[in-house]
Amino acid sequence: MDIKRFSEQDLERCTELFIEVFNGEPWNDGWTFAKAKKYLLDFYQTPGFIGVLAVENGEILGFIFGVNRVWWSGDEFLINEMCVKTQCQNKGIGGGMLDYVIKELQSRNIGSITLLTDRGIPAEDFYRKHGFEEIERILFLHKRIKR
Repeated sequence: MDIKRFSEQDLERCTELFIEVFNGEPWNDGWTFAKAKKYLLDFYQTPGFIGVLAVENGEILGFIFGVNRVWWSGDEFLINEMCVKTQCQNKGIGGGMLDYVIKELQSRNIGSITLLTDRGIPAEDFYRKHGFEEIERILFLHKRIKR
């Protein structure tokens, strides 16, 4: 398996993987190809974007999309999306991509990584296993405005 930087030519294959993973268990989302592609393209077009892929035999097994953000206490990297092919999970692919990203961030003098994820799903355990901690002072709020 190789870890490499994302390029725009990888967008369609990442979109297909994203739909495959997130329209399945435990998320059961309802992504269409057009919506998912636009969603991922928006991240790519954000200033400070960093994206990495896990590739084996030409197949994309996973990706991390995020953005470098300037912050008062030191720049941080916000992971917008991380995705690993369902049947390839728990095989070190996510950890390998995360290690690659960390080395990249260290070379850019970026001091921390932040992200949002749901509670009680495998992603929560993955991130905690890799040293992520909950920020108790943060409250993530939502209000539905369309019925």
